[in-house]
Amino acid sequence: MDYSKKENSLLNRINKRIIKLNADLERMEDTESKAKHFIEQEKALHEIRSIIREEKAVDKTKEKAEEASEKAVDKLIKEQDKAVTHIVKKIDDLDKNLANLDDDDSKVKSYLEQKKVVKDIKDILKEFE
Repeated sequence: MDYSKKENSLLNRINKRIIKLNADLERMEDTESKAKHFIEQEKALHEIRSIIREEKAVDKTKEKAEEASEKAVDKLIKEQDKAVTHIVKKIDDLDKNLANLDDDDSKVKSYLEQKKVVKDIKDILKEFE
């Protein structure tokens, strides 16, 4: 988020309102009524406050969106960690199973165990996608 542009925009809006106030007061210079001057100043202050409140509301909305985005990223990271944990467990189980095989049928059983683990890992990755 480019805060300097946002700040400049806010300051420009406030500056425009102050320039308008100044022009209004210059037009009313011949008027002796302090009440009219006061009313114009109060209207200008009210508009400036409204501009600032509007900017704050936009900030809050953006902050909420950023928080939601951060939560989504956190959730994704947790899911990735879970998937990695499952994959590591599958590989550890494969290592244990391969270590327990007899020499008689070890090539065929080893191949089948490896294929099973590869399939399980692919399933885990599909779930993650």
